[in-house]
Amino acid sequence: MSSVWETTTTQDIGTFYDAIMLNLASLCFPDQEKSCFYCCPPIRDPEADPLDAVDEKRRLLRSNRQELQNNLDDPHEISGEECWGLGFLDDQEKQAGCLLHPLRHQGRDLRHLTGYQFKCANALCREAQVFAKLSEIEQTFCLALCRNMDSFHYSSRSNPLMRLLAWEQEMVRIIIRESLENELNISLKKNEKKSQKTDIDSRQNSTLNNFLASYEFLWQKLDFRLDGYLALRISEQKGCNFLRHNLANYIQLRDDIIVDLKKNSTLQRTSTIHLIPAHKLKIPLSLSRLLKFGANTWELPPTSEKEILQLIEVKLTPFLHLLDY
Repeated sequence: MSSVWETTTTQDIGTFYDAIMLNLASLCFPDQEKSCFYCCPPIRDPEADPLDAVDEKRRLLRSNRQELQNNLDDPHEISGEECWGLGFLDDQEKQAGCLLHPLRHQGRDLRHLTGYQFKCANALCREAQVFAKLSEIEQTFCLALCRNMDSFHYSSRSNPLMRLLAWEQEMVRIIIRESLENELNISLKKNEKKSQKTDIDSRQNSTLNNFLASYEFLWQKLDFRLDGYLALRISEQKGCNFLRHNLANYIQLRDDIIVDLKKNSTLQRTSTIHLIPAHKLKIPLSLSRLLKFGANTWELPPTSEKEILQLIEVKLTPFLHLLDY
């Protein structure tokens, strides 16, 4: 009887990749040189990163691929930081992912053998959800930021692309639009100087370097959970570059708003009667995160939306009238 596992060839990987892609570029499998396995294993430490102990992980992914048939013959439920179903998908050890996925077994889903099929089948990170909503041009720009990365660096949340996609879809689009405009201006200036053509790798490195120079403040100085709502409001009217050039003033604005939210007697009532979770208020989800992670207010009166928005507008409106940088 033939084994459910067959050695994967480069052609198989291409088929696997095409199936994953469907009608949309996939953040999980952007090309045949790398993949994202950040979600695996399903019960890993949420603070763990694929770049932690990378040499040990590489050996483990290789071993899991080699030992897959033995594990299929005698499967066991996973119980810790490792999953025997996570391994390299190709002989060249470029892509890493689920060795038990139905796309690798003629439609048979073997993920139940680890005890976590439901969790694995429903894993879709915030970054992937944002990426899926972007246009083809926007997705192309995103993937250009990590063209030369391997699977470990690509999967890491230190990857600038993953840090960008942690923000709201609207904010990501503003940043991409500004970045493309910046790239165009730089290109025009080079043409004016009649500079020699650069190779693809040089252009890709230039795109990444220019992006980091302009936008790494978003994760070095800010936190999308605290700043998602306010940063988007400002960037929609003034652009993200305005936010960067007025960063100290912005941080003071955010901190002042948080103080006011904490002091507000209506929002900070001690009674738990008729309170609802912040994310169930009729306000943007990003604003509910500011309430939770900034003001440490997780439950509020169900009619407090208007008061929250008014409190913020009192502070935000003067800031938006700052002179352009």
